[in-house]
Formats: sequence, C-alpha cells, structure tokens
Amino acid sequence: MVLPAGDRPGADVTQALGALWDYRVYARRWVFLLVLSLLSFSNATLWLSFAPVADMIAHHFLLSTEQINWLSRVYLVASIPSGVVAIWVLDSVGLRWATIVCAWLNFAGSVFRTLPFMVGGIQDPFAFLMGGQSLCALAQSLVVFSPAKLAALWFPEHQRATANMIGTMSNPLGILVANLLSPALVKKEEDIPMMLGIYIIPAGITCLLATACLLESVPPTPPSARAIHSTSEKFLDGLKLLLCNRAYVVLAVCFGGGIGIFSSFSALLEQVLCVRGYSNVSAAPP
Repeated sequence: MVLPAGDRPGADVTQALGALWDYRVYARRWVFLLVLSLLSFSNATLWLSFAPVADMIAHHFLLSTEQINWLSRVYLVASIPSGVVAIWVLDSVGLRWATIVCAWLNFAGSVFRTLPFMVGGIQDPFAFLMGGQSLCALAQSLVVFSPAKLAALWFPEHQRATANMIGTMSNPLGILVANLLSPALVKKEEDIPMMLGIYIIPAGITCLLATACLLESVPPTPPSARAIHSTSEKFLDGLKLLLCNRAYVVLAVCFGGGIGIFSSFSALLEQVLCVRGYSNVSAAPP
C-alpha cells in the first residue's frame, strides 16, 4: 500500500521500522563515502592540472599547444568506451574492487606523469605525460558512476540524496582547486616538477585508504527495504531498455552536451584569456 505524501513516515519512523525489520546502517559507510569523494576530487585535479599553465608546460617540454590540449581532452575521449565498461565492472566485480582498481589507476597515472623529471635521458616526455593522463582517464568513469551505487547499497533512504550529493560534488570541487592551484604553484618553468609532485599526494592517500579501509562491497545487513532490490538489470538488457527510453535519450543528449561544453571550456580557459593579456592566475575562475 502506498501512503499519501503527507502520511509517509519521517526519518525517525523509518529508522524505527528498520530496527524492527532488522535493517541496519553501519558507520563505515561514511568511510566509504570519504574515500570515494577524495578519489573523485583527486581525479578531477589531475584532469585539469596542465590546462591552467598550458603555455609554460608547452614551452618547457617543447610541445605544441595542441599536444597540451590532448592531455585534458583524453579524459573526454576515454570516457566514451570506458563508461560502458565501468557499468559492467560495477555490476560484476562489486563496488569495493571497482573503487580499489580506480584508486590504483589514479595513483599510477599521477606517478607516471612525473617520470620525465625522475628519469634522465627521456627523449619523448609527451608519451609519459599522455600515458599518465590516460590511466587517470580510465579511472574517471568508475569514480563518477560510483556515488549513486554507494548511496543505494549503504545508506538509508533519508540519507541517499546527501550521500550522492557529497560524492558527486567532489568532482567539480577538484576542477575548481586545479584551476586555482596550478597557476599559484607554477610561477616559472622550474616549478612544474613541484606541481606534479603535489598532485600525487591526494592520489596516494586515497589509494592507501581504499586498499586498507574498504573491506566489503555491500553491508552485511541492508540499510532499507529498497537496498535489497537495488540490483541492476543484466548489462545488455539494461542498455536496450535505456536506448528504447525516449525521455532518457533526450535527457542524456541535453545533459551530456552541457557537460561537454563545460569540460571543453574549462580545459581551454587559460588559452582563451591569456591571448588577451591576462595572466595564468587571472585566467583561473573566481
């Protein structure tokens, strides 16, 4: 029986019913959310770490501006095939292992980018920069798809929106920090190794936390009745249902187009403004 909106139980009543029906919530759900939020934050900072100082990066490595743009653009290109794979991975291997793999990809990519400074005699630094960015790009799809899954499996109904919001908003927060931090750190070309090293720190911490603190994909006892039925459709069946859903297709095209425009503009903002006489710091968003 569906209750009218005014008669639906509040959070206190829901918790009481949950205790009666043996639904439980676990404090470690917040640890999982913290790890996922830090991972999303770190991945976003790695994405845009080069864009705000593209001119100095290009001059230091003797690269073209187009090559520097590809260091950010690879995230957008990789998200198309890796996004489909990420859906299958989350449903097949579970949230815990998907997050751990994502954290290691993110950390490995952040370290791989620094190899031109750590290893002498490298003839083609762009290959290492692009290789590192590509590893981080593969991790992106997993991390942006995970908050909704985490909220559905670990959080009671009255906390799902909050958990999903925290995990999702960590990504644009990382974009903001990267736009502010990179030009603040790189005042001259000799500061580039320091900038790359600083971006390794949150990636390394997140990788350690994910490996040591995430012990299971689902809680021993579901947090609510809906969590029991939160399993997805079979992979191919789910894709067919989505492609046949006209409302979803319209929403995906409109929302995806907006995200694409925002992402492209974020990656090119420094180059658009600096040719008009603005400095790298001034080109960062307020």
